[in-house]
Amino acid sequence: MKRRSNFTPMERFHEILAGHGLNAMNVGINHIRVFLEGKKLFDYYPLRMKLFDYHNWHQLTYPSFGNGESKWENELERM
Repeated sequence: MKRRSNFTPMERFHEILAGHGLNAMNVGINHIRVFLEGKKLFDYYPLRMKLFDYHNWHQLTYPSFGNGESKWENELERM
């Protein structure tokens, strides 16, 4: 049985960021910090598949099959 993955490929991740006018910086191995207009917006941990919203100080969800492919992008819209 083939397992499904909810991992967003990095190329797609950067497309999503660019589409929202966001910038990214590698902070460490598997740790990306995302900025909007020079202000820290959230951290992204690709291997852990976690997002943290610094504006509202809460953990964001991550898209997976079953809860909608665009859920993560929808959360960016609300930020």
